[in-house]
Formats: sequence, structure tokens, C-alpha cells
Amino acid sequence: MRFEIRGENRLGITRDVINVLTDQGLDIRAFEVTTHHIYADIPAVRPERFLLLSHALKQIPGIFDITEIDRLPTERRRAQLHATLAALGDPVIAVDANGLIAQANPAAQAISATPEKPLRDQDIASILVEPSIEDLRQGGFHLPEREVTLGGQTYLLQVEPIGHVDDGSDSADDAPWGGVMVFHRPARLGRVITALQDRSHTGFDDIIGTSRAMLRVKSQAERLAAIDAPILILGETGTGKELFARACHRASARADQPFLALNCAAMPEGLAESELFGYAAGAFTSARRGGKPGLLELADGGTLFLDEIGELTPYLQAKLLRVLQDGRFRRVGGTDEITVDVRIISATNRDLEAMSHDGTFREDLYFRLNVLGITLPPLRDRVEDIADLAAFFIDRTAQQTERSTPRLARDGLDWLCAHDWPGNVRELENTLFRAVALLDGNTLGARDLADAASGTARTSEAPAQSTSDTVQDTPTQTTEPPDLIATALAQSDFNSGMDLLEREMLARLYPDYPSSRKLADRLGVSHTSIANKLRKYGIGN
Repeated sequence: MRFEIRGENRLGITRDVINVLTDQGLDIRAFEVTTHHIYADIPAVRPERFLLLSHALKQIPGIFDITEIDRLPTERRRAQLHATLAALGDPVIAVDANGLIAQANPAAQAISATPEKPLRDQDIASILVEPSIEDLRQGGFHLPEREVTLGGQTYLLQVEPIGHVDDGSDSADDAPWGGVMVFHRPARLGRVITALQDRSHTGFDDIIGTSRAMLRVKSQAERLAAIDAPILILGETGTGKELFARACHRASARADQPFLALNCAAMPEGLAESELFGYAAGAFTSARRGGKPGLLELADGGTLFLDEIGELTPYLQAKLLRVLQDGRFRRVGGTDEITVDVRIISATNRDLEAMSHDGTFREDLYFRLNVLGITLPPLRDRVEDIADLAAFFIDRTAQQTERSTPRLARDGLDWLCAHDWPGNVRELENTLFRAVALLDGNTLGARDLADAASGTARTSEAPAQSTSDTVQDTPTQTTEPPDLIATALAQSDFNSGMDLLEREMLARLYPDYPSSRKLADRLGVSHTSIANKLRKYGIGN
């Protein structure tokens, strides 16, 4: 029987309890002591004897209560630890300073070279070649993440020390007792990357558009998403192909698995190959030690989106065809074949069928990619959606630029609907961003949009005076370099471009509102925010 004794934190109280147990001739299997608590496991105690023992123990000064329990604290913590380790899908192994395995979860046991033999008390070298126990000890059981092979499978190894207390001294007592080795599968890393990159969890209901053309294509895409086969998304640039790819993934049976993307036109062949297929250890001079998994491995079990697939080189087309045929490939510089289960969703604005006929794109790859096809309509074919899209982009830009959301005038909406939009939704988004970021006033009219589309903007000396139907023909004055917007768009990232536009807007308005409070009132934001931004850009100093 196991029981708990609660009492005072008195010197000698534990000795008194042991004396009572010894006097009754009881053999103690386990005994644990903490402040105010004594726990004992005594197999010989039966329920009928427990009452007599409890009475005897309560005669000890300072003992309050004796209660039967199902487990001792150590047993409970051990059971919780085992349950936690068992719930982890990744292998976890704890080793001592001599390299002997002290603990291994079921995942580690299952993929070890000897699954029928318990790993506990085995030498880690019997199942793992690198790193050696000497490497682990030399690194204080804390090594940079590296790729290793365990049970014939590739993992990214993370090692953390056990029992090490870094107090700045060089005492031998500070040496770790051992380490915990966590083996992360590439697909698990892919899920982490997906969670960090895609927090929107975009579904078909989140895609703006209620026109007949959009409702038709969303309905078609939703049906095709449930079929576990490659999808080819066609459409002009800026029509939202990646948005639909993400929605297809979210609507598929792979929704909880990774979704990763690669723009095939954004990098040279060699870099695209290593990004897609990964590389083996020593594949090239600057390769990371132990190699690196590619997107195919990281997306295992999930979806890989290949944008601008028509830009893929013939060599990479051949390698990708092999993956689509049997799910196998080799890393760059590697000899081992890797098998993955990945759904390929590809997209292009080029005519792949014509390219396959003239030999610039492999015909067999085209047929493998185009098992299921979706063609997205251009914005000019769904003008009815422009109002909703404009409202969304205007509101989002206002939040990003920390200003009140301007009203879109009737003439402004008419201008948007009449524009051709060769760049489709992306061009609409960029135009509205420029227009809102540089707007003087709270009404967005046709003239503001036309200036934004052409890369110019009016100054505060000639504010837009738009009504619901017309725009006054007020003179404009351009005080910024004509290539300002182009310069902003050419910045290396979104934040850099935002900073350029924000600095220009504040520099133009400051002469008319020469204090942080006046400027804050003008823009409808906090005084602290404007003061910080003026200081950041060196305006007014």
C-alpha cells in the first residue's frame, strides 16, 4: 500500500515515523520526504491493518493526517514524463556522460536499428554514428543543430545538456550529467515553417469576390481541392494564384501538414535545385555540415506550391518529373534515394500547352502537372468585385500607415472600374496603397487614383476635393522626385518601401504643420507615434 503522511516541519519527525514502521516490522519498499509530507510504499500493509498503522502514526507529535494514495510523487512524475515522451512524434533519447542511453521514447525505439531490443542502457554509438560521445562531451552536450541519420532516416538533431548549471566557474561539478537528443523530422520542420509563414489560414471563403466568374472558379477549385492529385493553376500575373493554392491546401486532407512554396523564376538553376531537392554533406564548398533537406522533404505529407513553373529549366523539369512519377529523388551530391509523399500545386501565366508543343516545356511533365486544372479570371472580367477589393485594400493600407481610413468617392470607384488593370489584383493593390499612403484629406477620388497609378501625388497645397460624383480640377504641384514610387517598390522588402513613402509624406506635410502635435492632429494618429517617426527620419531637427 502507498500512503501519504502530513505533519509539521519538525526536526526528527521523519525518524519518529520510521521508528513506528520498524516497531511494527514493516518492510519499506520506497520512502520519500518533502516539507510537511512523507510518502511510503509498504506492500505488507493491507486495508484492515492500515487503520491500526494510521492510529499509531497519529500518536507522533506533529502528525496531522495519513491518507492512502495511488502513486508516490516520483512514480507520478515518471509516468507523466513517459506519457509526454510517448506523445512526441519525434524520437527523443537521453544519454549519460558515458554515452549510455538512460531514456528513449517509443518513437526512438521504433526507428532504431534494433526495435525488438530496449534501447535503455545501450551505448548511443550502437545506433548513431555521429556525433560521437566525445563530440558531445567536448561541446558540453550542447551542439549546433546538424543533420544525422538514425535508423536509416534523416533527421535534424538538437542536443541540450542535462544537469549543467553555468555559474561562471570552471568547477568539475558544473559539467553536465548527460544530454537530451531530439531528432526532428524534416516534415515537422516544414509544419513549423508553414505555421510561421502562413498565419492567415486562407480558405476559399476568405478570397474576395462574389462575381459570377469568381463564384464559378471558387466552386470548381473547392471540388478539385478534395481530390489528392496535382493541380495546375493558370492565370495572368496578379490574379491570386498563390492565394488559390493555399486555399486548395486548406480544403484538402493535407490541411494539417506543411504548405511550402517556391518561385521557380526567382533564382538560378543551381540554387533552385538545392532549394527544391536539398543537398548532401560535402556537396559543395559552402554546404552546411551534414547537408540540408530541400522543400520536397520539408513538405513531406503536405503540399508544395511551385509558382512560375513555366520558368523551370529542362534539367529541373526532368528531376521534378521523377518525383511526380514515383515520389523519389536524390539530393544534390547525394547517392541515397529519398521517398516523399507530396502534392504538387503549380501555377503559371504562360501557355504551357503551347510550350509543350514547341519543345520548351516537357510534354510528359505538363500532363503530370495538369491532372486537375483551374483558370483564374482576370480582374477586367470581374469588375463587380473591384468595390469589395478596393474597400479591403484601403482599410488595410490605412492600418499599415497608421491613419484613418479614407472614404472612396463615387468618381474614384468609377475610375477603378473603368481602368484596364493589366496587372490585375496586384496592380490594384499597389495603386491603392500608393494613393492612400500619400493622400491629403479623407476622401479618395479619381484624381488621387490617377496620380497614384502614374506614380505622382499632389501636395498639401492642392488637396483633393472630391465629391460623390465629381472631382474639382485643382492644379497640382509635384515636389517629389518622379521616380519616388518606383524607388519604393524597388526596395528589398515591404518595410523599406514603407519607410521611404512614410518619410516623404511626413517631410511634405511638416512645413505646414511644424510640430509633432499639429502633424499628429492632421494625420489622426497619436502624438507619440509622430514624434518617434520625426525623430527616426530626422525631420524638423
